[in-house]
Amino acid sequence: MTSHRAVLPKAPAPRLLAGWLAVAAGALTAVTWQVIVGGPVTALDWPVHAFVDPRQPEGPLLWAAVATARLGQRLITIPLLVGLAIWAMRRGRGWRPLGAVLTGLGSLAVLGTLLKVGVGRTPPVLEVDTVSPGAGNIAAWVYALLVPGAPPFDGYVSFPSGHAANAALTYPLAAWLLFGANGVFPHARRLRYALGCSLLPVAAVGVLVTVLDYHWLSESVAGWLLGAVVLLVALLVLEARTPDRAAPPHQHAMSQVMADEPPGSG
Repeated sequence: MTSHRAVLPKAPAPRLLAGWLAVAAGALTAVTWQVIVGGPVTALDWPVHAFVDPRQPEGPLLWAAVATARLGQRLITIPLLVGLAIWAMRRGRGWRPLGAVLTGLGSLAVLGTLLKVGVGRTPPVLEVDTVSPGAGNIAAWVYALLVPGAPPFDGYVSFPSGHAANAALTYPLAAWLLFGANGVFPHARRLRYALGCSLLPVAAVGVLVTVLDYHWLSESVAGWLLGAVVLLVALLVLEARTPDRAAPPHQHAMSQVMADEPPGSG
């Protein structure tokens, strides 16, 4: 006899999510520091750029590469996540799905902007790799944003890859919104499969923004790490267990079916 626990996903413990969040944040901090000081993490940046720059795809291959890289654009990622969150809420999952999406998107916007402006790295297209880090960059950006008539911010904002970060947040979170404990169709096996499939667009976007010479290699790596950080923050909102949380009605009915007990017989 199969227990419903074999079908319904178990929400991860907050301590586990917080532990992985600390690991991802530490890795992102280390990569950022390496980029600022020109450490070993950046050693492959220039050789990879020198290899891909004269070998850009053409014709249909270029179209396919650009279209795939655009899976990391906010024009695609934001409607996808918000739509799934609203769908989950309409199926009685409460505030958590939308709260998780807004938390993830908001965290990414804030952290991503601070890193891009604060590090001040040039993109590969300029054929020079320099950084000009500092809080002054952020002050200048805020001034340009808020003061009417102020000149636009003219610093460089290549690090980290926003497309890679968007993808790393969006597609795993979409899997959780579909099949997680607070998702549209909670199902443990489907969640594992969807999470595995979600790594494909995450990897493709990060690789292609490097192959297309939009970003240095280390910027794609940092983008993945940034996306992982904000994904874990979002999961703390979406899936963290609460001891007194009652099972949703759809889960209670499913548990009765899986136990060969007709709903309402208890």
